Amino acid sequence: MVNKNTRSKRLYSDSNIRKKESLRKTFLQKRKNISLNFSEYSEFIANNLIFLLRTYPNLKNKKSIGLYWQLGSEVNTRPAIAALNEYKFNISLLSSEDKNFKFRKWNLNTIIKKNTLGYLISGSIMKFPKIIVCPILSFDEECNRLGRGGGHYDRFLKSYQNSFKIGLAYNDQLAKNVYPEDHDVKMDVIVTERKIYTRKN
Repeated sequence: MVNKNTRSKRLYSDSNIRKKESLRKTFLQKRKNISLNFSEYSEFIANNLIFLLRTYPNLKNKKSIGLYWQLGSEVNTRPAIAALNEYKFNISLLSSEDKNFKFRKWNLNTIIKKNTLGYLISGSIMKFPKIIVCPILSFDEECNRLGRGGGHYDRFLKSYQNSFKIGLAYNDQLAKNVYPEDHDVKMDVIVTERKIYTRKN
């Protein structure tokens, strides 16, 4: 027998899933258009990221950082990686390995190979980067993140509860509501080409 509370939660969850899928379709197309027509935005985002890392009180002394390597229309991280390298950060990239994700240390000689879930990165493992940078499909002003829908990032990020989490997005990816659920991992900050969004709580 299904009680009313269980049924209510299930209906709410099903409704959220449908709304999130609709958002994904809308913002995937929007992100593709931005990525194709406004390549300079990645430079602006990199500048804002560096500003955040050098001025935000909780981040000034944190020098180990894990980033993603751009896949499809995601914000291009190459300008950010170049700037972080200039500022002597210890950089790692997300490596997709047999359905597992690991951060592997990056340098100018790192070999990056595309695979089914992302990229395979050569280099030694960075176990717990103090800062993690994530791609975003859509977000709201509370720094809730909407991803591609596989749940890979959310499961992965739960192992890094003490890391400061930064999302990179275009400002036009902002939505009023991305319908977060209990398993979704919220970002601490989201950086766009126009501004830096921080959680109110």
